[in-house]
Amino acid sequence: MTELTLYEEAMCCSTGVCGPDPDDELVEVSAALDQLEDAFDDLEVNRANMQHNIDQFLETQRIYDRVQEDGPSILPITVVDDEIVAEGEYLSYDELTAAVDGTATPQEA
Repeated sequence: MTELTLYEEAMCCSTGVCGPDPDDELVEVSAALDQLEDAFDDLEVNRANMQHNIDQFLETQRIYDRVQEDGPSILPITVVDDEIVAEGEYLSYDELTAAVDGTATPQEA
């Protein structure tokens, strides 16, 4: 089983796709993650939002350290099977697919 976790800044709800005028980037990311889950049978997708899932940040030492060192501007952080593949930006569907397929080169952390 491949695990993709997206660590995100504090948002009003777990996906940030709420309210009368949701952020277009967050709508695209939510759609890409849903599409990814449909495309890969052995993929588990998790989203950790600082406001709703602070325990996940605190329990994941490497992510906690990155946020402590650089502040919340380092978010979002995308992790695939415990490997940080992106920081400070949301990946497109194609980039996420490459990361899950193992064909992406992880960003330097």
